[in-house]
Amino acid sequence: MQLRLLQKNKEEKDMIIAVAGSGGKTTRVHKLAQYYRSLGKKVFVTTTTHMKKESDTVIPENIEDIRKQLNETGYCMAGMPATPENALVQKIGPLPEDFYETAVKEADITLIEADGSRGMPAKIPADYEPVIPENIDEIHIVIGMSALGKLASKVVHRLSLADKDLEIKEDTILTPLHLQKLLKKGYLGPLREQYKDTKIKVYPGQADTLYQRVIARFLQEEKDVAQIKDDWFKIQPKLVIFGAGHVAIQLLRIAKFLDFYTIMIDDREEFADPEKLSQADEVYCRDFHDIEDILPEQDNTFYVVVTRGHANDRLCAETVLRRPYLYLGMIGSKGKVAKTFEIMKEEGYSEEQISTIYAPIGLKIGARTPEEIAISIAAEMIAIKNHETESTMSKELFETKESGVLCIITKKSGSSPRGVGSMMLVTKDGIIGSIGGGNLEKTVMEEAPSMKEITRKKYDLSNAQSATLGMICGGKNEILYVPV
Repeated sequence: MQLRLLQKNKEEKDMIIAVAGSGGKTTRVHKLAQYYRSLGKKVFVTTTTHMKKESDTVIPENIEDIRKQLNETGYCMAGMPATPENALVQKIGPLPEDFYETAVKEADITLIEADGSRGMPAKIPADYEPVIPENIDEIHIVIGMSALGKLASKVVHRLSLADKDLEIKEDTILTPLHLQKLLKKGYLGPLREQYKDTKIKVYPGQADTLYQRVIARFLQEEKDVAQIKDDWFKIQPKLVIFGAGHVAIQLLRIAKFLDFYTIMIDDREEFADPEKLSQADEVYCRDFHDIEDILPEQDNTFYVVVTRGHANDRLCAETVLRRPYLYLGMIGSKGKVAKTFEIMKEEGYSEEQISTIYAPIGLKIGARTPEEIAISIAAEMIAIKNHETESTMSKELFETKESGVLCIITKKSGSSPRGVGSMMLVTKDGIIGSIGGGNLEKTVMEEAPSMKEITRKKYDLSNAQSATLGMICGGKNEILYVPV
């Protein structure tokens, strides 16, 4: 039995895979182990650096300990102690060379965690990293998508090794381009030069949001991430309405039709009634001096100030001025607004800050009734939204965990139905989102399932193809298909 294990069929090749990088190496190792075990393979897991010790990890006194575990379960994670016995997190280090070599012969698949990042999602490797053993078959490079949008000093291991080409400093907010440059210069370039005949591929980890999943796919396929704008992936803005009077109620109805997430705040219980304001996503009865903790953190938030008195209007406006926002509008006649602004200047608010307030609020359409005033406010908000952001993403698409093919309009001309950044996800059960409806959307839905890699395709709605697609409007669209 022992002899048969040591002398495998000559046609059967052992596979050795090293996993390097940061932000999901151990998860990648376990995913591979699960996959190969499902195929009936004997899987051996170890490290050339350090790896977290798990409940079934073997600390071998001799090679028989590893051999026994492999034979009995088809799986063995093994290494030598790398931390003191009283350490809060126990880690293992590399095995003695003879243990490692024998274990590799015993196993069908050897998975090696070959890098360390101290729990950070991104890393700039030193010259001696990663630690790749000889006779390697594949190298998988992991990078954590949770680093996107974060401060480099908080999420990049060995940040001091960054050179000017990476354009990453301590106060840098990491973008997809930063991560792509880091992968190319820190890992893909050097490793492909050293291991010319070895399969080397990127497998991003920690991709939870739709945006992160799209960027992960671009990094994996090594396509230019500059094709994707994060602005497309912002959920439709939130709207905070201070006050729950007649104008506020009419604006709430319109805002829900426009797919805003709405928050209503009033200091009167009879007005801040969730039953009366059932269309609102959140309703609060609060003194306007105490509202900071219930206001959104996102910067694409709209604020409309329509309280019962100018003192409260000013208080709410001043609260918003201390926060990020996309729009701040305040109701009132020209005279009362001017007087309010004078008081704010006396309190220390600058002309520049005050000039960002839309007051009197709403487009000048001669609005008189609460309904007309609400329409004028909504129209002004739409103008600001569509000027400042290209996002048309619904809450359902923003929050989805479904897999499928994401279809994005990346270019348009003429009178095509939807704008750049419009997208829909085609899943096995249907679609989430929209790129404009009609036969164009139907055609894209039919073609999407066949897209196994990132693909661009042009649709001309201004010639014979428009007739084929049943479109009466002219224009051209370019659709980007991204499997996620």
